Amino acid sequence: MIEASRILVALKDPDQVEELTALACMLAQAGKGKEIHALHVIQIPRSLPLETELTAEIDAGEAMLARAQTVAEERFNLEIRTELLQAREAAPAILEEAKEKGVALIILGYNRRWRFGDRLLNATTLEYVVRHASCQVLLSVSPTKGA
Repeated sequence: MIEASRILVALKDPDQVEELTALACMLAQAGKGKEIHALHVIQIPRSLPLETELTAEIDAGEAMLARAQTVAEERFNLEIRTELLQAREAAPAILEEAKEKGVALIILGYNRRWRFGDRLLNATTLEYVVRHASCQVLLSVSPTKGA
């Protein structure tokens, strides 16, 4: 069993918020520590200033973080700290947050939209985090819809 005193769950896909948050909560309850951080990174295109407020993306990110908070509180009676960041690239931002918060585990989700023979980690964020993380990384792969 993975024991992590601090867990960072990176949320990107609204369809995976409940699953990833529940996974983080179960791991926190199984271990001694219960500090969970939920993070959503809004990627700002290089053609725009980094401070640009993309309202639709901010609203979507805040909704995901609010859902994560609800899952943690209502289903697991746990507190979860949430953060919405803007960055050029999600992966370095995830790793920087993990380092700043001293997390022992990063949880990432992946939607299985690949076929046999495809590289599992052809998603640049996943590959970068897995290759450069200074802590454990747990990848949760969602089942194919209809399977």
